[in-house]
Amino acid sequence: MLIGVYPLVASIRYMIDVNKFCDLTSEESTKRCYIKETLATLAHSPNQLAVSKASNTLYFSFDAGQGEYLPAILNIDTKKLTVIKGVKDAFAMAVDSKEEIYFGGSHGIYKYNRPLRSLKRLNVTNLDVWWLQIKSRLYFIKFPSLKAYYYENKIVQPVLELQNTTVNQFVFDADNNTFFINGSGLFGIKRGQGDAILLKDIPRFFGMAVDNFGYVHLCSETGIFVISKMVQKVKRLVRVNGVLGLAFDKNNNIIYSDSHDIFRLKPVSSEEYYNIANNSLQ
Repeated sequence: MLIGVYPLVASIRYMIDVNKFCDLTSEESTKRCYIKETLATLAHSPNQLAVSKASNTLYFSFDAGQGEYLPAILNIDTKKLTVIKGVKDAFAMAVDSKEEIYFGGSHGIYKYNRPLRSLKRLNVTNLDVWWLQIKSRLYFIKFPSLKAYYYENKIVQPVLELQNTTVNQFVFDADNNTFFINGSGLFGIKRGQGDAILLKDIPRFFGMAVDNFGYVHLCSETGIFVISKMVQKVKRLVRVNGVLGLAFDKNNNIIYSDSHDIFRLKPVSSEEYYNIANNSLQ
């Protein structure tokens, strides 16, 4: 079931009525203000978010009960939610630059063409997929080994820089540096080098995503973090509890999920706030 979402102006007017300025404030020196917008509410955990930037569409999986995960489509602008039929146990997902969507789970990897509404299973056998991402290639993590691979020209190959470690999730930043998380913490591997450097072991990170400018973000039970490019310092961007999944819309707004809900954080400047506040009082 979808929850009604106020547009930005209506949200600010509501906050004026309850004498509140921000839903969340960033921990940056600029203290950026965010309004938290509910995009959808589900009975069970929404998981592994991916956004098609051209159509501003969110793809995610959710627990349909009894341990089975189903893929869903959420139009971020209209809030229309659709469940895709025909995919068995779709736990992981990713979107490529051609707006083709990939779903992965205990029955392998499916490719979905939304305009044609066609669904095709990739010809890879004995494949249980934990995590998917696309950057020039289709990358994935096998379950239960938690080893990283890529699929290209109908061949599966290991990701060489990650072949000696277990990986819960991994991403590439704008400079093609590799970042991954596992039970020991957050690690980084500079492009062209093989050694993994521990960047942070506390808190425990649950998810990773790269924003529209190539910055790596992470989510944990204590908030959303970002890795700075210059010295690869990890800092908390905003304090929010129970974040399980992370993505970015076409305007680079943060989208995140917890155990039941999917939210979007929309930044609001003090100028925007007070302009709307003054108009509301007239």
